[in-house]
Amino acid sequence: MTIYTVFAKKYQWQLFDWVILEKHYHFLTKVSQSKTIPLLINSVHKTSAFHIKKLLNLNIKPFWYQYWDRCIRNEKHYFETATYILYNSVRHGYVDDVSKYKFSSFKNGTETHKENLYREIKKYKPDKIEYYKEIDDF
Repeated sequence: MTIYTVFAKKYQWQLFDWVILEKHYHFLTKVSQSKTIPLLINSVHKTSAFHIKKLLNLNIKPFWYQYWDRCIRNEKHYFETATYILYNSVRHGYVDDVSKYKFSSFKNGTETHKENLYREIKKYKPDKIEYYKEIDDF
């Protein structure tokens, strides 16, 4: 169980896909109420920073400073976003195939979910996704 799963349950969000990388993370969720967005984000940032600092014996200020959110408009946008999220492990050079990265929901998904995403990943390669060009610092 991940920190995202814990807080998604607490705030009654439906968590679909996620990936955790060295310097950032992404997740795709259905939000129950928009007013819970900053509460969940703050909880994830605070808790993960606490555990990372403790694990690495760091004495620094919290290091999560910002977040972006987007509303999914349709099924195509959903699959483009899920592909972008899961493909980040390949994009940043951690693995050469999304199925090999263990810090993502792809590894934990059902076989049917994995097959559907794998098929969609082939259709919606991240270099073809227009929505994310303005945030190219990921």
